[in-house]
Amino acid sequence: MKLNCCLIFDIGKTNQKYFVFDKNYKILSRAKITIPKIKDEDGHTAEDIKAIVSWMKASFKTLLLSKKFQIEKVNFSAFGATMVHLDKNGKLASSVYDYHKNIEADTLDPFFRDYGPESSFVVQTGSKNLNFLNSGKQLYWLKYKRSEIFKKIQKTLHLPQYLSYVFTGEMYSEYTSIGCHTDLWDYQKKKYHSWVKAENLIKLFPPIVKTQTTVIKKFGSRKITFGIGIHDSSSALLTYLLKGEDSFILLSTGTWCINFNPFTRDTMFKINQIESGATAYMKIDGSPVKSSRLFLGEEHRLKVKKLINHFKVPKFYHRNLKFDQKILKKVLKKSKNYFHWQYLDNSYAPNFDDLDFPNFEIAYYQLICELVELLQDKVNVICEILPKEIYVDGGFSDNNIFLEILKSKFPDQKIRSKPSSYACALGSAMLIHSNLEFVVF
Repeated sequence: MKLNCCLIFDIGKTNQKYFVFDKNYKILSRAKITIPKIKDEDGHTAEDIKAIVSWMKASFKTLLLSKKFQIEKVNFSAFGATMVHLDKNGKLASSVYDYHKNIEADTLDPFFRDYGPESSFVVQTGSKNLNFLNSGKQLYWLKYKRSEIFKKIQKTLHLPQYLSYVFTGEMYSEYTSIGCHTDLWDYQKKKYHSWVKAENLIKLFPPIVKTQTTVIKKFGSRKITFGIGIHDSSSALLTYLLKGEDSFILLSTGTWCINFNPFTRDTMFKINQIESGATAYMKIDGSPVKSSRLFLGEEHRLKVKKLINHFKVPKFYHRNLKFDQKILKKVLKKSKNYFHWQYLDNSYAPNFDDLDFPNFEIAYYQLICELVELLQDKVNVICEILPKEIYVDGGFSDNNIFLEILKSKFPDQKIRSKPSSYACALGSAMLIHSNLEFVVF
């Protein structure tokens, strides 16, 4: 007899995965793939959305034919700050732009002249200027810098909702994706920012519905319930909120480390907090969450690659290192920084990496120490008072060196992690499995 199951596609910036859960959220099957990036029309890195969708559809078809599983429900979690623009036929109207792409300064100057000043705008939208990471500005950029492409656009979907659309044909918007530092939302007025209406862009967005909205579609003789997708880090946060904990912060780690403080009393930002990296997100009910972010995983990846080449150790050597208190004590005695960052704040960093270490182990501990110190600053900016518990989810949740160094920087907090965590997928599964209509966060 087949088991009734829920299928979740968890589409990350680096890896693409699926999970098959039973009704008790036990993982019955999982798969992971890494789909290479492509180039957009400017030669910049872009998401290969066609390849991602092709893999998803092929996986879905295979699982439908499974002799073990009866797929009843499907949902999607995916990274934010990414939009998919569609033409009148519902097909791709442009590249799916990488959020690292920059917007020319001469585009933003008139933007802030008309809708600023910038100091007021960033407080209203809950994010400092981050170029394409403020994904709403894509449409402004397309309108004035790529007008031929812009003219083709009939609808714009956030990535999680696009992934649902390719299976259901239905278009929606929802709060967790809108709230992901898009610059579309006015957190003070709790609606789309006035610039979106002034530029006549609201018509491009489908109606906003509850994140737990579902769509039923027939595949052959079977009816399958689809969710409309959710922003991945917000999905991870949901799993912890549903536990009913009184107070905690969540470090959702991966390519980015997104730090959530869902219990702060002061949900509105001040300009100095924004400048220090604080950012607003939204829960599934549209209420704001104070957060900050650090490009932790990407910097870690770049530096580990460099250290592996420098010390001539095997690939993934760092994954097999066991925590050593003696090494940590040596590293903590060092008073200087050794690493220069590609994307992070270099205020206290040297101009170039200093790899004067006796071995890979000490270099790696130093790297983690410096990253955790930067992370500590990002946590402090969103916490008036640090809660007693810090949850660590995602890629660094089973990195014992990272966790032990984190404990040394937050000695009064209990650090909790779940090795091989899959909270982004789990939150998406809980969203489609459960009746969250009356959940109050």
